[in-house]
Amino acid sequence: MQNARSVLTFALGVVIFQILTYILAGVIAQRVLGAWVFYPPSPDALVFLRDPSSPYVQTLLVPAQILRGLLFAAVLLPFRTTLREMGRVKGGLLIGTLIFVLGYVAASGGMIEHLVYYVPIPFSFYTITFVEVLIQTMLLGYLVMWWEERTNRDYDR
Repeated sequence: MQNARSVLTFALGVVIFQILTYILAGVIAQRVLGAWVFYPPSPDALVFLRDPSSPYVQTLLVPAQILRGLLFAAVLLPFRTTLREMGRVKGGLLIGTLIFVLGYVAASGGMIEHLVYYVPIPFSFYTITFVEVLIQTMLLGYLVMWWEERTNRDYDR
């Protein structure tokens, strides 16, 4: 049975690492992979994307990632023992893969839906976001398992 402290510590770790990895992957996508050309104020911006520096985006960025992290924590919590038994690398890889495939590629509003329902989007946008989300989810999985090893050694007592 998981005690309240360990559940809160787990959720806190997921939230913190969701925020950090989301921002880090976004910076990599913008500055290294060239995603900036798809966002305003670029003249080639996609019409459905907001300017990341706008007050609207800046106001909602962290609260949205806190909510996302809490949702991830809630979904992962029942599988926590299994993930811990798998260890940092395999457990982290499973977390990252689940979030990537279910949350981005196969999700109702994910990559497959974009290919079917959106007007044509440059293939390079898909490539960049694919790499961005893959980096983010794999780092998130690994860091969540690292956090678990460090902070919740005795959570089931």
